[in-house]
Order: sequence, then structure tokens, then C-alpha cells
Amino acid sequence: MFAIASAHSRAQSSLQQSPPAFSLAEIWQKVAANSKVINMKELELLQSKEQLQHAQVSRLPDVSLNGEFTKLSNLPQFEDGILHSPTLYPVSHTAYNLGASVYFDLYRGGQLNRRVNAQQINVKIGEQERNLSASEIKLLATACYLDLLRGQAFQELLLQDIEEQRKVLVQIKAIYQNGVVLKSDVLRAELKLSKQQLQVDQIKNENTLAVQKMNLLMGQEETLPIEPSQPFLPDTVQVLTYETLLANAATHAPEINISKEERNITALQLRDVKANSLPSVGLFANYAYNYPQGRFYPYVLSLYGLGTVGLRASFPISSLFKNKHQVNSAALAVKIAAVEHEHTADQIRVRLREAYLQFQHELERIKVAKANIIQTTENLRIVKNSYLNQTSLITDYLDADVQLLQSKFDLSAARIAAQLQYYQIQKITGTL
Repeated sequence: MFAIASAHSRAQSSLQQSPPAFSLAEIWQKVAANSKVINMKELELLQSKEQLQHAQVSRLPDVSLNGEFTKLSNLPQFEDGILHSPTLYPVSHTAYNLGASVYFDLYRGGQLNRRVNAQQINVKIGEQERNLSASEIKLLATACYLDLLRGQAFQELLLQDIEEQRKVLVQIKAIYQNGVVLKSDVLRAELKLSKQQLQVDQIKNENTLAVQKMNLLMGQEETLPIEPSQPFLPDTVQVLTYETLLANAATHAPEINISKEERNITALQLRDVKANSLPSVGLFANYAYNYPQGRFYPYVLSLYGLGTVGLRASFPISSLFKNKHQVNSAALAVKIAAVEHEHTADQIRVRLREAYLQFQHELERIKVAKANIIQTTENLRIVKNSYLNQTSLITDYLDADVQLLQSKFDLSAARIAAQLQYYQIQKITGTL
């Protein structure tokens, strides 16, 4: 019995324990560590680094060890033609060789160095793609976080209004008993409370979905409760000027940096294609033991060793007329990459301007919402007194209460929207 009571006590304390509070920075940290998209980009970046290492070691000499062991038949020689029996000449039935060879590229039109440079650019692109994915995931987590923060604010406002409306409903019922108001007034007030309760339930469902999305992004159990600990941004928060933000984006925006590096790769590819028409020169050396000695006359059934060293050069003459269209294609690829880079920069400018103007608009909405709350609060006070004094209708009072609640909703929504646009600007400029 004591064990059962102890377990029940622990269960009750666990239920009463408040959910863990997370700041936005903590959410970002967990998302960066556990996001499957970011982990995939990390692996791709490691792959690019391995390819860079492979390109660097490819400049080292090619060294190979060769060996061969064979069994030979007698040599049939058809002295009177293929239709007559041949004469079989005995030969050594065993032959083998063992040796090593080395080849070192001295010049191949600079293709090996460009291959290393291209892989270095690919590593930079991989880093920028990882940063872009991280900022996108952070912004997605931020949107879920702010959705939860907005939902909690709406829920709190609704619960406060419901509590106030219940008190008013008691007053309406009291004066209805005295025959001052109609039964329809009581029904209207009760209907409003029912609708508000449904709104609370809907907001709770939306909060549950936001928590599930954040848990999945952080790699946690999707049903774990989360409590935001970070409040709204200050209503007077300011960002840098549009021109300064645009200058930052030109340096830090991952999309711009990716398109810039892709343009550099096409330039390297053009030079690489042109190098197909250049000669190649290499140093070679080899040494091998062979049996039998049948390379030089007189032939001897004995083991011998032979080494060679020298320069090997080649010039692809056919590339002078075969490589022309490939060069033209690579040159067009350079122009396409340049246009794509300009297009990407234009898109960044448009998105940044849109987010900047929207952020300024949300700050103005905050000011208007604050003023509306003052006005609707006073209006509700006047209409409420008028209704209780039987100089206005129940609909006037309910409309006034809805206007005040909507003004509070507008303020919370504007704060959340401003905060989201604030982080959207950071994401566009590459500083999130």
C-alpha cells in the first residue's frame, strides 16, 4: 500500500510539474543539433571535403606494382599452310614477370590544379548550403515558436474576457429577474460565452500542433510540452537601414554566395575545356624482373631485370577541330551563371525590401492597436453603463466588448508579425 501511495504521489507531482521553458536561442540550438535536413547538409559537406582531399592527392605520382604468371603451350608453326599439319616447336612453358612503374604528370594544361580549385569551391558551396538550410530551419522553428506565443496570448485574452462576461451575465440575469431586460438578452450573452469557449478550444488545438512541430524539429518526442520563455520584442525595436541591410546581404546572404561560387566554377570549367587542346608531358619510370629473356636476341632461358626512365609527351591534334563547340558551350555556361547570379541578387533585393516594409508596417500596426485599445476600452465602459441603465441595447454592449477584444488580438498579432519579419530580415541577410 505504501508503494502504491508513493507511486501515486510521484504521478501527481509529475502532472503538476510545469513544462520546460525554452528561449528562442535554446530552440535554435536544439534544432541545429538534431535537424535531419541540417545533418544531411553536414554529411554532404564532409563528402565535398573528402573529394577535395582526393583531388589534392591526385597530383601525386601514380605508382603501380605489376605481376604476371603464365603457362605456355608448344608453338605450332604451319610451314605448309593452315590445311596441313603444323610443326610443333618446343618453348619454355613457364613465363612470369614482376615489376613496378611510376608516372608523374609534369604538365596537363593546369587541369589538375583546376580540379583542386573546383573542389575547394564545392566545399565553399557546401558550407553556404548548410548555412542556408540552418537559417531556413531556424526561421521555421521561429514561426512555430511565435505561433505558440501568439496562441497563448490569444488564449489568455479570451479567458480573461470570458471571466468578465460571466460576471456581466450574472448581472444581466439579475436584472432579467426584475423584469428590466428581455430573455433574449440573457440568451445572447450565453451564446457569446459558448462561442468564446469554442475559440479557446480551437486555440488549444493550434498550440498543440505548434508544440508538435517544434518537438519534431528538435528531435524530441512530439508530445513533450513546451513553454516559451522569451517575451515579445520591444514595440519600438528598429533594424538597420535598407541600404545597410542590402550591403550585408551582398556579403553574407547564402543564396548570393552560392550563385557567386557557381559562377566561379563555370569559369574554371571553361578553362578546363580549353586545356583539352594543350599538350601533356609526364615523367615515367619502371623496373621489372622477367623470365625467360625473350625480348632481346639471343633468347635465354634465365631471369633478367630491365628498367626504363624517360619523358612522355602527347598532343591531341584532333581536339583542334573537335573541341570548338565544347568551348563555345562552356563559354555560354559562364554567361548563364552570370545572369543567374544577377537574378539571384535581384530576388534578394525584392525579398529584403518586402520584409523591411512589412516590418515597418507591423510597427505602425502596433501603435494603432495600442490607440484602439484605449478607445475601445472607454467605449465599452460607456456602453456597458448605458446598457445597465437601459439606454442602449444588448447588441451594442456585445459589439463594444468584441471591438475591445479584437483590438487586443490585433496588438498581439502585430507584435508577433513584427517579430517574425525581424527574423525574416536576418534570414535574408544571412545573419540568422
